[in-house]
Amino acid sequence: MLLTKDIHSEVSIRRLRNCHLFDGMDDLRLGEVASQCTWQSLEPGQIAAGKSQETLFIVCQGKMRVSALSPNGRELFLSDFAQGGHFGVVSVVGASAVSLQAQALAPSLLACLARTDFMKLIREDSVFGGGVLETQQATTEQLISRVIELGILRISGRLYSYLLELAEKSGIVDNHSVLSPAPRHLDLAARIAASREEVSREMARLGKQGLITSTRRALVLHDVAALEQRLHEL
Repeated sequence: MLLTKDIHSEVSIRRLRNCHLFDGMDDLRLGEVASQCTWQSLEPGQIAAGKSQETLFIVCQGKMRVSALSPNGRELFLSDFAQGGHFGVVSVVGASAVSLQAQALAPSLLACLARTDFMKLIREDSVFGGGVLETQQATTEQLISRVIELGILRISGRLYSYLLELAEKSGIVDNHSVLSPAPRHLDLAARIAASREEVSREMARLGKQGLITSTRRALVLHDVAALEQRLHEL
């Protein structure tokens, strides 16, 4: 992992432009923000340095996965952030109560803005502050949805729900969807707050029923409508 304070001004401005929070900010002001950032270059599997409560992380390149860790080390996947995404400070409500980590899923470049600089920017730039407010509202709605899902649905239902979410993102054609690369059972377990063994048993059951086919390269959902029906019946 490489941490730097300054990169070329024009390059840093262009990279920050990928984040919608800076829409409408002129280059002079954005250059000042860039100069306040620490930059992290991460390889796949590396963990970002810094605490989410104290830093705004902006994904200028690559893809990051943010997870919560329980005291016994169990992981709960929260969200993935691609280029232009951001997390930290306002992205996780009540973050001080849990341990969070952000892991690179691809070669990634993060711009890291300290909380004090972030809060000052909110006070001084109303457009930026408005964008932050919209982000906070969307994040809160997403967290409420996750809490409801975890509280109401059994493990099988949470798995169906997430597979359907992945199918929507990947595309559904003639009631089929191909998820490539195939999601790992460990990642599915982290996303739905289950153990890998519980996910493996449920996936094996779906396979025997002809609803999915799993290979190393892809997971094929053969009947998306049937999964939706099962979810609604729970």
